[in-house]
Amino acid sequence: MPFCPKCKYEYKANIDECPDCGEELVDSLSEHSDFEDEEVDSDEEWIALAKLTSNQYADMVVEALQAKDIPAIVHSKTGHFGSIGTMGPSSYVSAGDGYLIMVPREFAELANEEAGIILGDVWTKSRLKDSFSD
Repeated sequence: MPFCPKCKYEYKANIDECPDCGEELVDSLSEHSDFEDEEVDSDEEWIALAKLTSNQYADMVVEALQAKDIPAIVHSKTGHFGSIGTMGPSSYVSAGDGYLIMVPREFAELANEEAGIILGDVWTKSRLKDSFSD
């Protein structure tokens, strides 16, 4: 089955182009995440905007924010080796504590607006109260 290298979705064998983004489909996805450590500026103050209970929602929000050039990551309590870690899309497992969507403070309001458009009430209910207003 072919996959979209950008959206990461799987399609039926007779599809050659991603209907969402127009990318040419590939036979398999690479093992590594698109997220690179050097993309995160450690001098910036990162804040948690919301705690989502679904990794699919977390993937959607982070991918959409990054597509709009808004730096965003997901933080979950369980990493690859059972330790606390910050990882890119599809590289994490929730330990029941959910998935924190984190962005640099300077992007918080814009990220909140964009995520609200994508997830609607789910985002509103998951938002961490006033995390971006101070």
